Amino acid sequence: MKKLNWKKYIGLIGILFLFPLILLLIFGKMGNHHFGKPKYFGPNAMTGADTTDYQLPPFVFTNQSGEAFASDSLEGKIWVAAFYSLTDSNAAKITERLLNINFKYRVRREIAIVAFSTNPSADTPEALSSYINQVNRYNIKADKWQFLTGQPSVMESFMRNAFLIEDIRNEAIFRLVDHHGQIRGLYGNTEYHMEDLMEDISAISKSIKVEKYNKKHENDN
Repeated sequence: MKKLNWKKYIGLIGILFLFPLILLLIFGKMGNHHFGKPKYFGPNAMTGADTTDYQLPPFVFTNQSGEAFASDSLEGKIWVAAFYSLTDSNAAKITERLLNINFKYRVRREIAIVAFSTNPSADTPEALSSYINQVNRYNIKADKWQFLTGQPSVMESFMRNAFLIEDIRNEAIFRLVDHHGQIRGLYGNTEYHMEDLMEDISAISKSIKVEKYNKKHENDN
C-alpha cells in the first residue's frame, strides 16, 4: 500500500486557507472602507435621505429633578429620544429596552437618553425622580438619562412638529439624534428595532471618529 505524503497535503491545505486571506488583505489595502451610514429624517425626508438640512429646534422642558433642561445640554452628543409615560401599560418593556442601551454605553458620556412624557399631567417631576433614581443605578454618569415633562399642550405640539410624530399615544416610539441635532433613525418598541438603533449609534460614532481624524490630518497632505 502506497504511503500518503501527509506533508504535501498539509502544505496544500495551508495554501488553500491562506490564499483567500491574502486576497482579502490586498483588496483591503487597495480599497476604501465605508461604514453603514444611517439615513437622515426631516419634514421632506421621512422615508430617509442621504442628507437633509433639518435640525431639531431648541427646547426647554422640566426634568425629573424639577429643573429646566435645555437642548443645548445635548450639543455634540448622540442621544436616543424616547416617547412614553410611566402610566403606559408597556412602560416596563420600554424601560427594559432603554436599560439595555444605557448599560451598553454606560461609560460613553457622549451618548445619552432623553425621554419625553406623553402624559405630562401624570408624569410629575416627583414621579419621574423616583423612576430615574432607579434606572440611574446602571449609570456611570448620573445625568445620562433625562426624563422631561411640562405643559401638556406645549410638549405634544413639540413632539408632533419637531420630531414629526403623528400619534404620540399609539405606541412606544424612539428616535436617534446625532451630534448635529439631526434625526438619524425611527424605531418601534421591538427587540429588532433596538438592535438596529444600537447599530446606528455605532455607525454614527465611527463617522464622528473619521471626521475628527480627517480634520486633524487635513493639512498633512
